[in-house]
Amino acid sequence: MLNMIKLDWLAMKCYRNRFVIIPLTIVAYGLLHEAVIILFMVFLVNSFSANPFAVEEKGKLDHLYLTLPVTRRDIVNARYGLALIMQAVGLVLGTAVTLIYSALLYGRTVLYVFPHNFKADFVTMFLLISACLLFYAIMNLSTFPLLFKVGYAKGKMPGFIIPIVAVSAIGGALVSLWHVNAAFQDWGLSMLAWAFAHTAAAAAILLGAAVALFAISYLLSRRFYEKREF
Repeated sequence: MLNMIKLDWLAMKCYRNRFVIIPLTIVAYGLLHEAVIILFMVFLVNSFSANPFAVEEKGKLDHLYLTLPVTRRDIVNARYGLALIMQAVGLVLGTAVTLIYSALLYGRTVLYVFPHNFKADFVTMFLLISACLLFYAIMNLSTFPLLFKVGYAKGKMPGFIIPIVAVSAIGGALVSLWHVNAAFQDWGLSMLAWAFAHTAAAAAILLGAAVALFAISYLLSRRFYEKREF
């Protein structure tokens, strides 16, 4: 599987210059609020992990892979393995930047508009990372199985672009609702208070859901790719 991971990584070489988007994005959004840094890092890395599908289809590498002494399961395992490696690196970098921003900006106001009161203690970071892993699992479930089933060209709109638009719309709606609806804000604050009071239980729920959704994504991808005709 390691050789297949290396092959996927080498194949997406033409897309690596896009990684410059990551520091630019997290620097910009970190000035708005430190809590969104890891979330955007997870989102961007998940997006980049779909690049091997685009390279594979553009260069007809799927036909090459199937002539190698590997099974379709090996190809799926390698694609998920590379995605997990990239996501782990993204989480480490996102966590580091969040800690740095929190230390530098806590108690300050940026551009006279954005106050920074985010305290990156252990409990807060643990819950934040757990929530971001659940978000990653949801995005992966919406993307990878469909790309394995129909390919990048046919799958990028329903499996990649539409989920991005949907997540953006839901996020914007929740932020707006938070500011205009006192009942929703009280409910959200009560949920946060419960999570901080029961850190282990809240993290277990988030991580358990993330693992379950990721497992479903993997199993669906294996099933779809094994039945796919080229």
